[in-house]
Amino acid sequence: MYRHKRFLEEQSPFVKLTVFIILILASTFLVFFVGILIAMPFFGTDVLHILSEAGNLNSEQDIYIMKYFQLVSQFGVFIIPSLLFTLLITPHFFSYLKLNKAPGMISVMATFLLIFTILPGINWLVQINEILSLPTWLHVVEDWMKESETEAARLTEAFLKTDSVTGLLFNLFMIGVLASIGEELLFRGILIKLLNQWVNNIHVAVIISAILFSMFHLQFFGFLPRTMLGIIFGYLFVWSGSLWLPIFAHFINNSSAVLVYYFYHKGDYETPVEEFGTTENSLLFATSILISVSLMFLIYNRDKNKVFGN
Repeated sequence: MYRHKRFLEEQSPFVKLTVFIILILASTFLVFFVGILIAMPFFGTDVLHILSEAGNLNSEQDIYIMKYFQLVSQFGVFIIPSLLFTLLITPHFFSYLKLNKAPGMISVMATFLLIFTILPGINWLVQINEILSLPTWLHVVEDWMKESETEAARLTEAFLKTDSVTGLLFNLFMIGVLASIGEELLFRGILIKLLNQWVNNIHVAVIISAILFSMFHLQFFGFLPRTMLGIIFGYLFVWSGSLWLPIFAHFINNSSAVLVYYFYHKGDYETPVEEFGTTENSLLFATSILISVSLMFLIYNRDKNKVFGN
């Protein structure tokens, strides 16, 4: 039986990528605009002012407003454009996004351990990233980057700071569940596929998507560790053939930070979130890297004969 082809089904990778970018921009603007209209009856007309002063939240209501718009941005920037693009390209929605296959239990368990064993290496990249600096003639750019980083840190702290179980659960949903699903849909579920079709090299596609994933967060002094995480998430996707595995890894990574901050703020845990997983012991550091490589090899080896479909 003849099947009517979708709009993007036979277009070139460049055209598909262009349409995807347009969808992201259009969805971001429209959803954000609708979000403002919905927010005004509840939060008043100061919404735009609060958004413009995101780094200076003066009240609990200001934090509620910023959390609301964080949810709006997850849908507008990541989830809605990814879903719309998939509907434009294929009727096989779940299989295209690699959501039709659950990863094996061994891979899930190995991934869970990997997120914690890789922490010393990730934190080492944080230290390397912090000592890097731009040439003197770019000091204006570097000052802007530092100011942006400070503002992002203040906003993150305002989001995470809560004493209630309800606040903790909301943060786990917002930062753990929703961010993991949205960002993995875009950067792994779609972007790796499009880049692989364009350059015909899955490794290049994984690396480029990881770099864009890191850049998208606009936290420049966390660029290297976030890129490494993006590479790990990318290979988890490629090796398993299931988007659920990087979603799970992303969820564990984000949720552990939320939980560590919550218990540290309550005084039940002595290590701040930025020091969680760090070690000065060279042997422990080397062991953690060796275990991490072994876990990644285990995940790869279970699906080494799998061909990543385009």
